[in-house]
Amino acid sequence: MHKHKIAFFIDGGYFIRRVRFFHRKYFPHLELKPEHVVTIIYHLVKKHKEALKRDELYRIYYYDAPPLDKQLRFPLPNPGHRTPGTKNCKLEPDYLFQTELHEKLKSSRKLALRMGKLSNSGQWQIKDRVLKDLLSRETQFSDLGNDDFYFSVQQKGVDTRIGVDITTLTLNRYADTIVLMASDADFVPVAKLARTHGIDVVLDPLWGKVDADLQTHIDGKQSFDVVGQLRHIFQHEPEPRPNWWNS
Repeated sequence: MHKHKIAFFIDGGYFIRRVRFFHRKYFPHLELKPEHVVTIIYHLVKKHKEALKRDELYRIYYYDAPPLDKQLRFPLPNPGHRTPGTKNCKLEPDYLFQTELHEKLKSSRKLALRMGKLSNSGQWQIKDRVLKDLLSRETQFSDLGNDDFYFSVQQKGVDTRIGVDITTLTLNRYADTIVLMASDADFVPVAKLARTHGIDVVLDPLWGKVDADLQTHIDGKQSFDVVGQLRHIFQHEPEPRPNWWNS
């Protein structure tokens, strides 16, 4: 009897942003740990396998880049200083979180961690909410501090790894269904290739917005309740309670 195999391709940066969105909105006073993220991944894998009636997990591919490890000079001087201070990224919570997460993913069952690289160059940018306040004149530029900026640096090599993995899986028929946990157009070429060769392509954007081109080149879209899974992990009710739970 032929077994139906399923594979998962996860845009790590997007996945973490979506999980943190739900965590920040409904469990702001509880700490999200790397092991919680791994638990959520396998929970979603189980839910998709059940919903799609697939017998066997082929593999989970998780794409990310190392966290920034540079010594950066802030864009603005602190009050009372003439020159900006510096920031050691290796001491930042995000660096510690990502480093520990990657170590846990490396030892996870049937999971392949695909690491790209960070560009050597980057720049400070104003956070979206701050830019919105500036444009509406609710905030003046002179009011800004270093917390209103983030350092933007691009990943390199991730798209290539995604392309190679999905192409290899498709042409060798290692699985007949793939689930993309992503939202942007980077996955469009390989989604088209997979569908052309008869692979069932399902998108799980974790309730996020999806690029219009990607929406066109999938066979279905489904997301599951991440808040409910966080409630199970934390053993704590969300505050506030999600509106959709009432229905």
